[in-house]
Amino acid sequence: MRNLLRLFALSLRREWRDIATSKASLLVIVGGVVMYGLLYNFLYRPNEVEEAPVVVVDEAHSHLSRRLVSLLNASPKADIVAVVANRSEGVKMLSEGSAVAMLYLPNDLSQRIGRGERSTFVTIASTASFLYYEAVAGAVVESMLTLDGELRRDMAWLLPAPLLLAYEGRESAEAVGNALFNPTKGYADYLVPVVLVLIVFQTMVMVVAMTSGGRRAKGTTPLRGRRLHWGARVTVTLARSVFYCVTYGLLSLFLLGLLPHLFDLPHLADAQTMITLLVPYLLATSLFGQAFGRLFADRDSPLLLITFFSVGLIFISGISYPLELLPEGWQVAHYLLPAAPATLAFVEVGSMGASIADIAPQLATLWSQTALYLLLATLPSRSFR
Repeated sequence: MRNLLRLFALSLRREWRDIATSKASLLVIVGGVVMYGLLYNFLYRPNEVEEAPVVVVDEAHSHLSRRLVSLLNASPKADIVAVVANRSEGVKMLSEGSAVAMLYLPNDLSQRIGRGERSTFVTIASTASFLYYEAVAGAVVESMLTLDGELRRDMAWLLPAPLLLAYEGRESAEAVGNALFNPTKGYADYLVPVVLVLIVFQTMVMVVAMTSGGRRAKGTTPLRGRRLHWGARVTVTLARSVFYCVTYGLLSLFLLGLLPHLFDLPHLADAQTMITLLVPYLLATSLFGQAFGRLFADRDSPLLLITFFSVGLIFISGISYPLELLPEGWQVAHYLLPAAPATLAFVEVGSMGASIADIAPQLATLWSQTALYLLLATLPSRSFR
C-alpha cells in the first residue's frame, strides 16, 4: 500500500510538471475553457434580437420593393433605419455601425416577378453578434413569404397544372409551436449551456491525449519499459484522473457555475445536483482521454482531430435531435462518448429543473463509461504511459 501511495504521488507530481511546462497544454486549457466560454457568451449575448437596425438598398424603386420594405419594417425583429439608392451608401452605414444588416433589392426585382421568374435579393449582416444575422434573415424570409402569399393568387395563371393543383390543396391554417423550456426562443438559452458542457470534454481530452502523445514522441514516458502489475497501472491512471478532475472541477465552477449567472443563462440546478453529475462526467472524460490518447504518438494529432467533434457531439447528445430517432450506430456513439449523456443531463437539470432521479439513466451511463475506460486505459502495453 505504501508503494502504491508513493507511486500515486509520483504520477500526480509528474502530471502537474508536464502540464505546467507545456505551453500548448496551457493554451488549450486557458484559451479553450476561459476564452472560448466567454467568446460564445458574448457572441450570443443578446439571446433574442428585436428591432435590429437595417438599411435597405432599393434599386428597384417599385411598388413591390416598397411593399417588401414595409413588411420588413413591421417585423418585430427588424427596424428599417434608412432606404438608400446604392450599395456604397449601405456599406458605409454598416461600417459606421448605423445598421447591423443590409438588404439589397436589385433593379430587376419587379420585372422578374412580373414574368413569373425567380428574383434574387441579398441580405448582409454583421457578426458582432451571430444573432443579428439570424434575426434579420428570419425577418426577411417572413416578409418575403407574406409578399409571396399576397401575389400568389394574381400570378396563379403562370403556374403549370401540377403546381396549380398543389397550390389549391394548400392548407389554409399553419400550426406553430413553442418550446416549453425556452418560451422566448432565445438562441443563447438553447445553445450556450450545451457548448459549455462540451468545452469541458473537448479541452480535457485534447490535453490528456496531447500529453500522452508528446511523451511517446520524446521517449520520456516515465514508466517506459517497466513491468507493472494491475494495481500499479490503476494507481497511475487514477492519479492522472485525479489531477484532471481537480483542475477541471475548478474550471467547471467558472464555466457551469459563474458564466450562467453572469450572462443570465438557465441555471435551475442546485450545487448538490451539479456535483453529483460533474464527478462521473469528469472521471469518465479523463479516463476516456487516457484510453484515447494511447492511439497517438505525437502531440499535434489529438488537437487536429478533436477540434471537429462539436457539431457531432451536439447531434448525438439528443439535444438538437431526438435520441430515439437516431440511427443505431449514432445511438451507440451516444453511450460511448461521455459528453453525450452528460450534455443531455446538464440541460435537463440546468434548463428544465430535473432532479437527480430524472437523470438516473445518464448517471448510470457515465459511471459505466468510467469503469469501461478505466479498464481500457490500464490495459498492459509495451509503453504503458
